Amino acid sequence: MVTTKALKKSELKRLQKRFSSWKFAPDDTKATLTLTFKRHVEAVVFIARLAIHAEVLGHHPEVLLTAAKIKLTTSTNKSLSALDAALMERIEKILKKGG
Repeated sequence: MVTTKALKKSELKRLQKRFSSWKFAPDDTKATLTLTFKRHVEAVVFIARLAIHAEVLGHHPEVLLTAAKIKLTTSTNKSLSALDAALMERIEKILKKGG
């Protein structure tokens, strides 16, 4: 099971390096990814795929949809955790493979 325990500074640095397209809050409490799709329906399909992964993990990001643009924010309590990292990994997988 993936833990909600706060990541250590060294783990946060690795996470930031691995997910360079994400924006990390200066206080390491959250990570945000902004995506732009060609069409609104493509953005909605992405959110549907994400919802399945979020349910499996039991961890749901904040999702803001505006036309064909999505802003995703993930956080656990007051710091990023391994659960956030697992969700970020799944989001990247969806983007690369459509899964």
